[in-house]
Amino acid sequence: MEISSNTDKGVVRQNNEDSLLVIPPWSNASISKKACLFLVADGMGGQNAGEVASHIAVNFTKEWFNQNSLTEITTKLVDDLINSANEKVWEYSQKHPETSGMGTTFSTIIIKGNKAIIGHIGDSRIYRLSNNKLTQLTNDHSIVGEQVRLGKLTPNQARVHPARSLLSKVLGARQFIKADVFETEISVNDEFVLCTDGIYGMLECEKIEEIIKSTEPEKLANKLIEEANKAGGNDNSSVIAFKLNSIPIKIPSLFSFSRILKLLNNSVNSC
Repeated sequence: MEISSNTDKGVVRQNNEDSLLVIPPWSNASISKKACLFLVADGMGGQNAGEVASHIAVNFTKEWFNQNSLTEITTKLVDDLINSANEKVWEYSQKHPETSGMGTTFSTIIIKGNKAIIGHIGDSRIYRLSNNKLTQLTNDHSIVGEQVRLGKLTPNQARVHPARSLLSKVLGARQFIKADVFETEISVNDEFVLCTDGIYGMLECEKIEEIIKSTEPEKLANKLIEEANKAGGNDNSSVIAFKLNSIPIKIPSLFSFSRILKLLNNSVNSC
């Protein structure tokens, strides 16, 4: 598996409310669970509360991955994860009134063997490039996203719409939520990109596809962020990109030479 990830505050914002979690096949946790996990979270709320929300969601997910046996991944398992993460963010906001109303997007993909499950709430996105065709796997839980699905707006019209930041679903802002959780097929050479709206809000769909197709996976995260910043960088931007070189995914042994090389050559944040 080839992986890249990065997050940037952008050109305009003073702080970064995005958070990422990458648990690659060569990490200790992945070797133990025989699975890997990728997550982007874009926080929102006043006085840095968005940063708090995304960090809580990511930290909880990291603990969940380490503590769960993960003998099998199912949609129910991922749905339970998201509901539990929502509860953690909600409870924090109830105990800290200054963060009231904070929330975060939550878009994750968990892979074990030849099975992949996606969990999603909010307007971050997961794309898949398969057979040279780019597909957006997640729906934007936003007012303009609903208009796109109804055929009243094109994706590029929605990208610049004044109401584009109004979300219909978010993790942590309400006590109970209903996320999108589903299994998706994976094939050798499939490439996945998880990103926050700081990427697709600055780059047209066609431009994103062009960059994904023309950039090596290990350089893709930096390239997308660089292009988003060149286009204005109006928001925080975060990307996780990975390519599947084998199915089922290969989990190296703890002391294998291939694992040591990955640990030395990859700047991916992992647990």
